[in-house]
Amino acid sequence: MSLVADRQPGTDDTVRRRRSPITAWRDFGRPPRLMGVDVARGIAVFGMIAAHAGIAASLELLDPRTWIALAEGRSSILFAVVAGISIAFAAGAGKRPTGEALRSARLRMAGRAIAVLAIGLLLELLGSSIVVILSVYGVLFLLVIPFLGLRRRTLVLTSVALALTGPTLVAVVQTLTLGSWGEGVDFLINGVYPVTVWLPLMLTGIAIGRCTLGETRTALAVLGVGGILAAGGYALGGLVGGLDGESGSYGSSSVEMYGSVEEHEEPEEVPGEDVDLSGKVCVEDFDGWVTCFSQEWSDEDWSDGEGSGEGVEEGDGYFESIGESDLGAAVRAAWSSGPHSGGTLEIIASGGFALAVVGACLLLAAPLRWILIPIAAVGTMPLTAYAAHVVSFAVLSDPVNLAPQVLEWGPGGTGTGLWLVSVGVLLLGCTLWALTVGRGPLERITARAALAMDRPAGSEGDQR
Repeated sequence: MSLVADRQPGTDDTVRRRRSPITAWRDFGRPPRLMGVDVARGIAVFGMIAAHAGIAASLELLDPRTWIALAEGRSSILFAVVAGISIAFAAGAGKRPTGEALRSARLRMAGRAIAVLAIGLLLELLGSSIVVILSVYGVLFLLVIPFLGLRRRTLVLTSVALALTGPTLVAVVQTLTLGSWGEGVDFLINGVYPVTVWLPLMLTGIAIGRCTLGETRTALAVLGVGGILAAGGYALGGLVGGLDGESGSYGSSSVEMYGSVEEHEEPEEVPGEDVDLSGKVCVEDFDGWVTCFSQEWSDEDWSDGEGSGEGVEEGDGYFESIGESDLGAAVRAAWSSGPHSGGTLEIIASGGFALAVVGACLLLAAPLRWILIPIAAVGTMPLTAYAAHVVSFAVLSDPVNLAPQVLEWGPGGTGTGLWLVSVGVLLLGCTLWALTVGRGPLERITARAALAMDRPAGSEGDQR
C-alpha cells in the first residue's frame, strides 16, 4: 500500500487539474506514469477491505468462490512492497538520490512519516474493529530514512538478511526473556504488523522501484521472480508446518489456544444466545474476538501465560523456566508461511506473491487500460481510500452485522456484499475525484507535510 505522496516520473497533477474530466480520462495513467503500480495499490486496498469484511475464512484451490481468501495477510504485504516502490519514486524518481537530493528526500520522508502517524492515531481513536496500520507505517517511514541512500544491491542484501534472521532472532529473544515485553516491543515486534516483516518488504519495494519498471522485460522479471519465491516459500512452509502437524504461527497477531487439538480447528459461528458460558472466563482480544477458558484458569494463570512465559510456575528460577520452554518449536514457528504469522517463509512467499501481482499489473496496465482506470484511480489515493474505509466501519458500528440480509451474502455466509458495496463506492468516488480534482485529500496533506519539513530547499511549485 502506498501511503507516500509518490511522484512518478513525468507526472504533473497541476496540468491535469486544468483539463476537463473527459480529457483527464483520456490521458489518465499514460506513460511516463506507471499505471500498473497504481493498479497494484488499488488491488491492495480492495484486498484489505476483503480481509476486514471476512469474506472467506480458508482457501480451497478447487473452489473459485474461496479465492478471495488470498487477501488474508497477503494484501497487507502487498501494501508494504508497493509502499517501498512509492518511496523510491518520491525519494529520487526511481533513482538513488545523492548529495542535496538525498538530504531533501530524507527530510521529506520525515515529514510524511509524521503526517501518516498522526492520521493513523486519529483513525485509531474512532474505535473501529480494524487494526489500523497507519501508525506502524509512520514509524516505518522514519526507519527507512537511513536506507534511502543505499545502492539497489545493498537494499536487496539487507532485506534478505532481515527476512532470514529477524523472525528467528525475535523468537529466541522472546524465549530467553520468558515472553516478557513492554508497550514499545508489543507495538513494533509482537504486534500485528511487526517491523521484522514490514521493513524487509519495504526495502525490497524500494529496490524494485529503482528498476526500469516501464520496460516489459523488467515487468516479466518481477513477475517471474515473484512467482518462484511464492511457490518455493509456500512449499517450504508446508514442510515446516508438517513438522508440528500444523501450519504453525509466530507473533502475537495469532491467538494462542489452550486445550485439545480440536480447539485449533476453525471455529463455527453461532448466535451468542445459543452459547453456554457457565463456568467459563472470557477475554476479548485486540481485534474483537472473544476467547473463553475454563474456570480452572485463575487470574494468576492468565497473567503468567501472557506476560511471563507459557507454563512457567511462580517458584521456578530463570534457568529452570528456560529448560521447560520449547525453543525448537518457537524457532520452527518463526519460519511459518501462514498469513499474519510473521515468519520468514511468510515474508518470502507472500512477498513473492506481492511481486508477482506488481509484475502482472505492470504487464496488463497497457492492454487493459480502459478497464483498469477506476482501480488505478483508487491506487492514486490509497491513504484517502483506506481512511474512508476505516471511518465507514467506525461510523456504521460493525457494518458486517448491520444488515445481514444485504451485506452478508456470499460463499459460507460471509461479507461478500459488504465488500462489493465498499469497493463500488471507492471505485466511483476515487475515479470522480481523480478526474476532476487530481490528488486525494489526505495525499495532499502528506505532500504539504513533506514540503514543510524541507522548506529551505523546497519549491513552492511542488505543492499541488
